[in-house]
Amino acid sequence: MLRNFKLALFLGFKSITKGNKAILALMIFIMSLAFVNLVFISSILSGIIVTLNNQIKINIVSNIVINPQEEPVKKDYIIHAEELRREIESIPGVAATAGRYKLSATIAYDKNKNGKFIYRPMEVIGVDPESEKNISEIPHKIIEGRYLEGLGTGDIVIGSDLAGGYGGAGEEIVSLRGARVGDKLKMTFSNGVVRNYTIRGIFKVNFDMVDGSMTFITTKEAESILSVYNNASQILVKIDKPEAEDYCIGQIQKIAPNLKVKKWNDYLGGLGGISESFNMITLIISAIGLAVAAITIFILIYVNVVNKRRQIGILKAIGINQNIIIYSYIFQALFYAIFGIIIGILLVFYVIGPYFAIRPLMLPMGAVRPALNSQMIIQNILSLLLAAFVAGLIPSWRAAKENILKAIWGA
Repeated sequence: MLRNFKLALFLGFKSITKGNKAILALMIFIMSLAFVNLVFISSILSGIIVTLNNQIKINIVSNIVINPQEEPVKKDYIIHAEELRREIESIPGVAATAGRYKLSATIAYDKNKNGKFIYRPMEVIGVDPESEKNISEIPHKIIEGRYLEGLGTGDIVIGSDLAGGYGGAGEEIVSLRGARVGDKLKMTFSNGVVRNYTIRGIFKVNFDMVDGSMTFITTKEAESILSVYNNASQILVKIDKPEAEDYCIGQIQKIAPNLKVKKWNDYLGGLGGISESFNMITLIISAIGLAVAAITIFILIYVNVVNKRRQIGILKAIGINQNIIIYSYIFQALFYAIFGIIIGILLVFYVIGPYFAIRPLMLPMGAVRPALNSQMIIQNILSLLLAAFVAGLIPSWRAAKENILKAIWGA
């Protein structure tokens, strides 16, 4: 058996080295492009999902969200929020917590000071500036002005898409057409309270759901509007390690069994469907890429077999086993694939990866970079090798089965 493999390898090697060098180079180049296509498309779509998930966790809900109780009596707020936060922060694995008040309001902005207001409905979030810095990236993404400080009232921080003029994808729909730091906003809250605010800062995290739909005031200001104290609409919990989420949820439920405790991915909603759609798109594009690679190898091997029918017939006539002939062409197909994969890996890790690390794709959900991982690379390598194996097997098997005399005389 080993002797047959050695002979098949020898025949395959001779066929490659004695063949057209330009065709050899072209085949390896095509295989490298096929591999790059498989990895690049998969990694970019995975990168979109990773970026989307990170934006949700980092800027909207963190790892765990605690909501007010719904049973036996529905409540609007979590009471004794500060004491509860201290208990939660004592749980091993919990990095930080932050309480938030969630309010609805209509913003009125008179850009030209002529009584012609621009109105925008908006979610307003009351935060403690210091604890928020430990749970969210928003305080660190101020592009103009500064973030909220201390217990001051009358200040508000808004997103770049809401402000307008910063090139965001959602500006045409939600923007105030050029609001800037120092400008005044009139806010009418859903409970009828009306307040005037000065824009102290503008943030940009490159995510439409945040930059265009979230504004921030201090906890003290929110409590003044809602006439409450030491409560929270939500408590966000940041975890040291993602794998500790389930453990921490269990511990929180022991501390506060009546509160609703959820993981961050429970808040994906329709965005979860986007992730599933991207996974399906990745599967379809990968299948097409594999099919193209397999067909390319098939055509080359088929043409090679047709041109060498007489040689194959002579090999069979002198006693060479037909399986050796089949193996030799399979080795050729795998040779193209293996060298194409090697070049493709070099392109992915030393050209494409570094390029997108410096110049990521700027999409509505943020800066997207290829999400490369060993499982994805190995899966694509095995898929391409399998495609090459099948593409080399079919034409060589048909040729090896042909009658010896017909092969020799080309009948």
